[in-house]
Amino acid sequence: MLAYDIRNPRRLRRVHYFVKKRGVALQKSVFLLRADQDELALLSRGIKKLVNEKEDDVRLYPVRHPGKLWSAGTQQNRVDGLYVPVPESRPGFRDKLAGLLFGRKK
Repeated sequence: MLAYDIRNPRRLRRVHYFVKKRGVALQKSVFLLRADQDELALLSRGIKKLVNEKEDDVRLYPVRHPGKLWSAGTQQNRVDGLYVPVPESRPGFRDKLAGLLFGRKK
């Protein structure tokens, strides 16, 4: 799940368009994404090129059990069936994800 708060209207439009091509918009600035490690790396690099890291805030939250997502309302059909449960344990994946998102090397 990706959420952002972009202060500049031009950057906001660019980030929204960039993320909209890759995920389901749940709200104006909240998206549900399905991505593997390579796709997350591309997403991270693309967003870093579009935002001002001193003014904007972009956050990515992993969804541990995407098959258990609950939704109601207008977005329900878009969320239902988007994910298939993923094996819970993938060695080193969490560390690699942290490195991609936060520049940490593990």
